Amino acid sequence: MLPLPHRGHRWRVLAAILLCGVAAGAGAANLQVTPTTVTLPADRRAEGLTLRNSGTSPLHAQVRVFRWFQSDGEDRLEPATDVAVSPPMLELPPAAEQLVRIVRLGPPPATEEASYRLIVDELPLEQDAGTKQRGLRLVLRYSIPVFLAPQDGPVPAPVLRARLFEDAQQQHFLEIENVGDGHAQIADLGYANTSGARREIAAGLSGYVLPGQRRRWPLPADLGTAPDGSFRARINGEADERVLELDR
Repeated sequence: MLPLPHRGHRWRVLAAILLCGVAAGAGAANLQVTPTTVTLPADRRAEGLTLRNSGTSPLHAQVRVFRWFQSDGEDRLEPATDVAVSPPMLELPPAAEQLVRIVRLGPPPATEEASYRLIVDELPLEQDAGTKQRGLRLVLRYSIPVFLAPQDGPVPAPVLRARLFEDAQQQHFLEIENVGDGHAQIADLGYANTSGARREIAAGLSGYVLPGQRRRWPLPADLGTAPDGSFRARINGEADERVLELDR
């Protein structure tokens, strides 16, 4: 089981790894991936992801698919057995594109959206691994959310509940539970006091709460004990923020 880091990053680029002992200077990372989110409808067995080499040298890439869930308020990944990708390994010449198919191997989910992540790694070429050259090469890892729509019912939608949580180390958290059947993308998570003054908790894209699961965000100690104001966030790209009502 792999934890999925969430603090201080964007989902489009999960990690950037600097490898030593490669090109003579600092090399650009040339792998581009579109789209940045994939939804597979119930009436389709496959969708596509496009990888592009925007550089002037060939590149190698690896694509893996993981089941994505949340445990103890954190994101987790484990290898998927009901979704596959093709091809899982590829070489892209300069300015070339490659379509990678994301294939559902069984029936669609019955009543609740299923969640996965594609991890797309740009791999260093063999000649980059020589010990005689010095410098840095930027190699990208993309983490792409993949959602499988359920067979029955209306379009999946989140239903959110929030509560304050304190762990054994007396660290305070805001925990959001999703009791709906679709994911919630949380953005611009913050707190507004009774005068309207706002404090940021997780600016920008703050993370996801998957259907039937929970996610936590750390809080300053003074916000962890029955604050008088309200917690707010934008959900799934909505223009207006929502107030996250606390379960008391």
